[in-house]
Amino acid sequence: MNNKSIEKTSITMSIHRFIYMLTGILLLFSCGSDDNASTDDPESTTNHYLQLRPNGLNEIRISCTEENFVFPFQIKAVGNGTNKEFKAQINSWSEDELKAYNNKEKTSYILLPSSLYSLTSEEVFFKEGVSTMDVEVKFNPSQVFAEFKKDGAEYLIALKLSSDEIQVRERQNDILLSLSFDYPTVGLAASTMEISVTKELTPVVIDVTFDYTVNGVPAVNPWDFTCHFDVPSNAEELVAEYNKTYKASYQLLPDSNYDLGEGVSFKAGESKASGNITVKREGMAVVDYLLPLQLAACSSDGVICRKEVCYLKIGRTYTNPIISDKSVPDPTVIRANDGYFYLYATQTSTYWMPIYRSKDLVNWEYQKTAFTQATKPSLSGGGAFWAPEVVYMNGKYVLYFSWAKMNGADVSYTAVAVSDSPLGPFPNSKALITNEEFGSNVIDQFYYEENGKKYMFFGSFKGIYVTELTDDGLSVKRDVDGKPVLRKQVCGNAFEGTNIYKKNGYYYLFASIGNCCNGVNSSYKVVVGRSKDLLGPYVDKKGKDMLDNSWELVLEGDGRKWIGPGHNSVIIQDDEGTDWMIYHSYMKNANGGVGGRLGMLDRVLWTNDGWPYIKNCVPSDSGLIPVFNSEN
Repeated sequence: MNNKSIEKTSITMSIHRFIYMLTGILLLFSCGSDDNASTDDPESTTNHYLQLRPNGLNEIRISCTEENFVFPFQIKAVGNGTNKEFKAQINSWSEDELKAYNNKEKTSYILLPSSLYSLTSEEVFFKEGVSTMDVEVKFNPSQVFAEFKKDGAEYLIALKLSSDEIQVRERQNDILLSLSFDYPTVGLAASTMEISVTKELTPVVIDVTFDYTVNGVPAVNPWDFTCHFDVPSNAEELVAEYNKTYKASYQLLPDSNYDLGEGVSFKAGESKASGNITVKREGMAVVDYLLPLQLAACSSDGVICRKEVCYLKIGRTYTNPIISDKSVPDPTVIRANDGYFYLYATQTSTYWMPIYRSKDLVNWEYQKTAFTQATKPSLSGGGAFWAPEVVYMNGKYVLYFSWAKMNGADVSYTAVAVSDSPLGPFPNSKALITNEEFGSNVIDQFYYEENGKKYMFFGSFKGIYVTELTDDGLSVKRDVDGKPVLRKQVCGNAFEGTNIYKKNGYYYLFASIGNCCNGVNSSYKVVVGRSKDLLGPYVDKKGKDMLDNSWELVLEGDGRKWIGPGHNSVIIQDDEGTDWMIYHSYMKNANGGVGGRLGMLDRVLWTNDGWPYIKNCVPSDSGLIPVFNSEN
């Protein structure tokens, strides 16, 4: 075939395609247009139908304060159905129809009760020549909102168009109105709160917030109203779930230990308000309690209380530092015959060995200084009272202390004085352990008595030593030649601030290492070794000797808040068998600096293989208080 034949054939085929397409278009218009169809044609019913406009799902957002809302829609007759009269009906969906829809669309709508909305007409009559009819859905949003408040359901108005006289277009015969509200809410401002119960009645301030936006724009609170605090009915389950989630062991706070008060009151224009509840200490055990709290029973019908829960962590707790009004370095504690604990500390400025008193190791009151100008020692050298140690012995309170100067290792003493009272006065101080006889830095003494023998451990970064004292505890015990019957080194040069505690057949030697007194740059920390014999050897977990400066960590700073914790007092056991450590630490202030060395308290924990430590090996911010049954 030549090129001209190909060109002629191509033109002919193009003409044929155009004719076919034009024919199709004409057929389409003749079939689809009701205006061109004959009303007498029995097949013409397939060329006209009814539909809703709009149809399908329509999301409606309304304000809960509105009193009237109208949603208009149309029923439209398409095709030649307008050439005669007919009627159609609008009905609500059945529950089965909604269930099928929810299953298909993965939704959870609930049909709005028909009593809460109305239609301008449920049966619509089309007159000849009429192709559209307007219909309106009407309801009162504030009434619907009142229903919504009961259960928070996602309400749906679901309508279906039907007719026995004319075809209804499938998939265009339903109109669904999904209702959502702009409404104000109130809720608890915090998800958790920690409450320390330190007195018989502890008031707790609960902050509440008001939120209201209309069409995305914040709106002002227009009402005065109140809401009440409530403990959810499933509180026990909530506590169990909280414990499981956070691997905790809280108990639900008993009803007798709280009063929910009168709730919280808002005034028009306010977006924040506070209410008070009261926690009662009577009968409260020293355990961790949890109280789930919600808002409920709002006095305004226009406001919804959010379902969120605030968990109140409640306990008879203390907060570190336990002494913050003055610097109390190198603390030591004794429980005196009057039932009080007395704490003594290194001299600070003009406070010549401050003395504090407490019933519970938590609440301390300053009493006085152990020394005054009149009772100041007349010992040579020295010049300041350091690292006290108090023992009740032979009906007297015996105060051992270091009489020393900073950087004066060779002019330091361990001295001793006696009083009838833990508050002193402590006159007639005398030297007990001196540089001349025992070497450098003979300070940071610690007394221990066993099997009728009295021992004194001492030393600071020049080795830790032990010697034996006389029966009255006021002199070093000597042999017939006047030499100490005992002078033994038990630790190397890394340590100071010795303290020994016996537990489960072991002697645990606590000591401090690092720089004690350099503010934010202090590296002080508490370490430990143990022995089966009071006089050693003291070793770490691997059996390495503290004489070789080996140790296990007990406590150190966290670099965030606590700096240089150390020089602990004697370990004190409470009436429930819990061991407690009092020590000092710097605390960072808002400017990143530190003040003095403050009094601290922490629970001593024990590993399964018998090694002591403070939780996470850093000072705690707070914790459950010690238990002393004789507490007033």
